[in-house]
Amino acid sequence: MLLSKINYRKDQIPIMNYEQGTMAVPAVPGAGKTFIVTNLVAKLLVENRNEKGKILILTYMNSAANNFKGRIKKILEEKGIDSTNGFEVMTIHSLAAKIIKEKPEVMMLSEDFNIADDLQKTMMLNDCINTFRASGGESAFRYFLKEQKSQMWYDIQLEQWESGFFELVAKAISSLKYNDISPQKLEENILSNKGILKIISFIYKDYDKKLKQNGLLDYDDLLIYAYKTLCIDEELKDKFQNRYKYVFEDECQDSNEIQGKIIKLICEKHNNLVRVGDVNQSITGTFSSSDPKFFKEFMNEAQHCYKMNMSNRSSSDILDLANNLVQFVCNDLGQEECKEALQNIEIETVEKGQGYKENPEPDTYQINSTWYKTFEEEIDKTVKFVKGLKSKYPDKSIGILVPYNSQLSQVSKVLEQQGLEFEELGPNSKNKRRIIDNLSKIINFIVNCDEIEVLIDTLSNVFIKTDNKEGKNDFLNILRGYTVEELLYSDIKDKPLIIDDQSEMYLTFKQGLDSLVEILEHSTTKIDELILFIKDRLDLKEEEKSLLDYVAFYVRYLSNEMPNITIREILDILSDSRNKVFNYMIEVVYEINGYEPQPGSITVCNYHKSKGMEWDCVFLLQLTQFHFPDNIGQKFQCEKWYLKDKYKNTEALVKSQIDLILHGKLMQNHYRQTKIEIINEKIRLLYVGITRAKEMLVMMGSSYQNEEESKNSKKIQQPSLYLMKLNELIQNRRGMNK
Repeated sequence: MLLSKINYRKDQIPIMNYEQGTMAVPAVPGAGKTFIVTNLVAKLLVENRNEKGKILILTYMNSAANNFKGRIKKILEEKGIDSTNGFEVMTIHSLAAKIIKEKPEVMMLSEDFNIADDLQKTMMLNDCINTFRASGGESAFRYFLKEQKSQMWYDIQLEQWESGFFELVAKAISSLKYNDISPQKLEENILSNKGILKIISFIYKDYDKKLKQNGLLDYDDLLIYAYKTLCIDEELKDKFQNRYKYVFEDECQDSNEIQGKIIKLICEKHNNLVRVGDVNQSITGTFSSSDPKFFKEFMNEAQHCYKMNMSNRSSSDILDLANNLVQFVCNDLGQEECKEALQNIEIETVEKGQGYKENPEPDTYQINSTWYKTFEEEIDKTVKFVKGLKSKYPDKSIGILVPYNSQLSQVSKVLEQQGLEFEELGPNSKNKRRIIDNLSKIINFIVNCDEIEVLIDTLSNVFIKTDNKEGKNDFLNILRGYTVEELLYSDIKDKPLIIDDQSEMYLTFKQGLDSLVEILEHSTTKIDELILFIKDRLDLKEEEKSLLDYVAFYVRYLSNEMPNITIREILDILSDSRNKVFNYMIEVVYEINGYEPQPGSITVCNYHKSKGMEWDCVFLLQLTQFHFPDNIGQKFQCEKWYLKDKYKNTEALVKSQIDLILHGKLMQNHYRQTKIEIINEKIRLLYVGITRAKEMLVMMGSSYQNEEESKNSKKIQQPSLYLMKLNELIQNRRGMNK
């Protein structure tokens, strides 16, 4: 029996008729998988299929878990059913923690163990890297860099190496853990004194020590320990198998091997497992251990496999373009191993006149592609186009997508120059980082409290508010005629200083002086408490308050780890824009409830961040061969130009060294395989980008980064093969519509 009064699409009906067994549900973008999962779970509960057991829904994000929970509860309430005890929704890591907490002694853990979330992990790992470099490891760290005669180029290389090193270490430690290689085992098996794993070994050992000292498990430990606990303790395994009659897994394409093993063990008794996902949207493999092959395997093994291949998100033209990409990759791509990057599933428009939401129908063909000389021109033309769109269609949402976070600021700068309001999704956003920069300025003033220029800089950037830039500059010049002591402690602050003493500029100036006096008088013994005191003296939004709470937590951690750390050293850490900890904090605070583009909004983000979102109009930038390669003979981001040739592909090196530790020989050509995996993920990334658009899509790229590079023919970038192939379809359709 389907839930009454709901008109299900023809691709949804077989799924809603599910009663038991294993079922795979590959779902295209915009197919409504959350809707179908919540309704199916509610149906099973209404029919009491779970009997005395529960239905477990597993997600990968807390926000998704809350969404599922709220929707199911609402459906049941409408049916007059109080079945809140009949289902549980949690993340896979919450489930792992639940398993371990039932019997921590199985893994020789104390009952009061805690979980290091990603923020704590980032803090500790960052600290371990810094400790390694500061304690005699700097020369080993720099050993991998190419030799350079130019100091400028050497510094650029060093900055690039520093920028990517954290991710390399984090992923390597995850791989080592999943392969059951402890820090001790790694230390015993280091194969080369100069190898990448040699320096990772020191950091891994220190990181593992910090976790154990603090009674912490990170997310990798949670999954590994949970699986081992279920394998060792039959009684506990039976308990979980009896507790959950059905298990549903969302976003299955992002699952890794050990997650699948945990789920399989829990489902062994009743064998009621539903896994929902989209192989074509698997885009996290390059920075996690996820792999879409596990969902592919399940699709082949499951008793039922029903495709949700209808989508009402995009126009038929955009769906046609996405389908065209799938067909080209599956049938005609030259790199044979990459022909399976996408699942050969055709997205269909929903049926018309059936009473459910239908696909957008623009009056004209709204897809185009173009190529520019430089990235600067690419951005400039995009922003001008966006400005025109905003003027003509003020309620249309617009998304501008770039490959990397480092490119976001370039787009944002031009949007600002054109006076357009926008949201930048990324850790380097000036607006989101501003509160940390402001905190740095205040602490800089505490450290250099007798310097008038430091005081003026703090007042100007943190406290004084005005739209009158010229008047503000004149006012700041007047302040330069006074000493710090005169401004802070004499009655000078009660004089109008030649400006309107009721103006916003003057009132916020006075407020700033009063706040700084209070801050200067506060103790600097506990810097985390000082930061919280500063927070209370500033006019902040809720997100900014949360961010400073995180910063105070981080500073408290640093103070515990390094009791002699000084306020100047804390200032240096706060001022480092590349600090991974602050980048992570910004991402957590500003995306804790997810982000949904609103009508009339402009969003700038990278392709990865766009997953799960949709806009009326989407601009896909930098569709070059380098960013979206199609064969292993091309240039790759995995080959770090700033490292010695022997160490260029650091990820392949790590995998090769792990192979040698485990098997004494190489099990595959990791240099080749790493490139294959990147090509596959980039194809899926482009697919995700295309399917974000509802009505309009513009795809583009450029030959050079800037005018300076255009003077060097070796720097030229070619259009990606996918852009060229899709352009053939676009130009054909545009010609037909003339």
